Amino acid sequence: MNNIFRIYKRDINRIRTNWVARLMIIVIIIIPSMYSLINIKASWDPYSNTSGIKIAVVNEDKGTVFKERDINLGEELVDKLKDNDKLGWVFTDKESAKKDLLLEKYYATIEIPENFSKDATTLVEKNIEKPKLIYTVNEKKNAVAPKMTDSGIKTVQTELDENIIKTVSGILSRICNEKGVDIQENRPKLRKIVDNIYELDDNMAELEGLLDSALSGTEDLTKVLTKTNDMLPTTSDMIDSSEDFLNDSKTVLDDTQGQLSDISPIIKEDLVKSENILDNSSIKLENLDEKILPEVAKKTLLNVRDSASAVKETLIDTESRLKNIKKFIDKLSKIKIQIPSFGDNGTDLEQLKLLREQLDKQASDLNNMQDDLKNVSKIISDTVDKLNTIEDKLQIVADRSDDEIDKIDNEGLNIQTLKDTIDVINEAHTLVADIADSYSSEIVPSVEKAFNSTRDILDNSLSIVGEARDTLPEVENLLSVSQDVAHLSIDELNNLKNKFPEAKDKVRELADKLREMDEDDKVDELLDAMTSNWENQSGFVASPVEIQDNRLFPWVNYGTAATPFYTVLCLWVGALLGSALLSVGAPEFEDGTKIKPYEMYLGKLLMFLSIGICQAIIASTGALFILNSYSVHPIMFILYSVFISIIFIIIIYTAASLLEAVGKAIMVVLLVLQMAGASGNFPIEVTPVIFQKIYPFLPFTYAISGMRQIMAGVVYSILLKDMAMLIIYAVLVLIIGIAVKGKVNKLTTKTMAKLHMSGIMRH
Repeated sequence: MNNIFRIYKRDINRIRTNWVARLMIIVIIIIPSMYSLINIKASWDPYSNTSGIKIAVVNEDKGTVFKERDINLGEELVDKLKDNDKLGWVFTDKESAKKDLLLEKYYATIEIPENFSKDATTLVEKNIEKPKLIYTVNEKKNAVAPKMTDSGIKTVQTELDENIIKTVSGILSRICNEKGVDIQENRPKLRKIVDNIYELDDNMAELEGLLDSALSGTEDLTKVLTKTNDMLPTTSDMIDSSEDFLNDSKTVLDDTQGQLSDISPIIKEDLVKSENILDNSSIKLENLDEKILPEVAKKTLLNVRDSASAVKETLIDTESRLKNIKKFIDKLSKIKIQIPSFGDNGTDLEQLKLLREQLDKQASDLNNMQDDLKNVSKIISDTVDKLNTIEDKLQIVADRSDDEIDKIDNEGLNIQTLKDTIDVINEAHTLVADIADSYSSEIVPSVEKAFNSTRDILDNSLSIVGEARDTLPEVENLLSVSQDVAHLSIDELNNLKNKFPEAKDKVRELADKLREMDEDDKVDELLDAMTSNWENQSGFVASPVEIQDNRLFPWVNYGTAATPFYTVLCLWVGALLGSALLSVGAPEFEDGTKIKPYEMYLGKLLMFLSIGICQAIIASTGALFILNSYSVHPIMFILYSVFISIIFIIIIYTAASLLEAVGKAIMVVLLVLQMAGASGNFPIEVTPVIFQKIYPFLPFTYAISGMRQIMAGVVYSILLKDMAMLIIYAVLVLIIGIAVKGKVNKLTTKTMAKLHMSGIMRH
């Protein structure tokens, strides 16, 4: 590893001490950037400078008369082209245009024949003759210019198409408009009457359908009313059942709440007493020590044991009471309000619907309250679990006290056991205190709140059910009246349906006679068209479609769009230039240290990488700051250029280091393939099949793609894929270079020696 950096350091020192070497390195660094900057500038915005593309325009159109109006479409086209600076239009005569086209003064000529306007107006005649433009292009003059002139002639053709249609249709629309206004002023009333008769005739089938629907709907309504009337007794029974259930639930709730009020102070008092007893027991045990007389200690321990047992019994009673409360809460959580099935049969009885909605709301409130009850039940369950824990601890205290009483005469007091017992009592004391606080602050208020909420809901539900019971007689009367009205409507509708066919035939007969008297059965549509804005009509006919142009990741100009290709190209050329002018070998050190092949490979690679990084920085910053190429991420553009240069240097340097002149030649061939097959200028889909097949394997493909991402807008999945592919190329090449440098150089040295002996290759 040391020799690698010694080689690099020696190269740097030699450049620093030799002005010719310094000059050569500067040239190698700058030349590639000049290559890219000049090419980018040359193609900066060619399509905005097309006014220099000279096209001769020859107008021989004699014009024509159409509907008493003079028309000369050739002159109109010339006037428009004079205002068009997309191409360099030159207006001249036929002979001069033909001569100068041959002499390459013009790229193309456009001739407007003398019968152009006349042929254009045959659009409305039986025999249509398409007007023609004579377009002649000199393709020899330039390869790209004919494409531009082709685009120009297509623009002219489009404008002429629109102009012809707009002119002809505009004249026709204007004439029709003038006639239509006159007719319209003399026939408004007649037209309105005829319209109404036509409309009635057209809608007779729809009216017949509406009549059938009304008859069917009335019959359906009668069935629904009958069904609802039949359900009223069942609904009445359900209301009575719901009322009994709600009254029973309320009675149970009142009884339980009274019981809770009675036992709540007892539970609270028991918890406080238990807390005090445990506190006293802890103090008594803390006063015991080894110096206390055995009889006194026994008495204290007996007292503690009895206290623990008494507290345990008290807490068992408390636990039982809490379980009873929880049992009722769980029962309360399962109460469901029975909702009578009225107001949901499709009948429009607002009173019943309103009552049902009110009961639904009470049921919803009860469900919400029951969710709160479940939380209270959970708190009580947790409290019962704590009581079980305390009871277990109190049993431990009693058992330990008995053990100490039995052992005290022979062994004396066990201070450690005494301390452990005190700790257990203190833990039980803490839990009892927590339960007492929780009982006062959470359980009692929550249960009281739940009981009160349930009582309110039951009271409201009873009120609503009572109102429903009182409303049923009114509903029964309303249903009876509705049934009578429905039966009457059915009779009237059947009578109308029987007479409808005769009325329909008479309206049809009248409409047919009016149509015979009318000039045209579509005269109204014609009048509307004739009296509308003729300029708008002609404009729409000429160009009915408008394109909404949306561009994703737009380029500011063509030069910026070309920057990725030329920058990548210059970095490859820069790497080639370095491999051609700089030595890829390194002589042994002056102290005789042997240089291993991989050390020579990596040591010289550092020198090439340093030059490549400088080339990338100058090329990228020059594009940004000298040419003002636009990049969405300018810093990333510079860094990505450095990244690409490193990849290219590794590839080209390795080829030159392993294969010498042959490797350099291969890199030149690869450059040619990449210029055509990496989609630098043209989409890869328009290139020959061979280039489409090698496209995925070329480094240029991913270098250009990644640079376009950074300049126009990043899609990170594409950018990361491009970088990953380039890194794979570099890693594979590095592995090959390090692994086979020595072996391959032995073969290439012999081959190059023989080649030099031929005298046709320079040393």
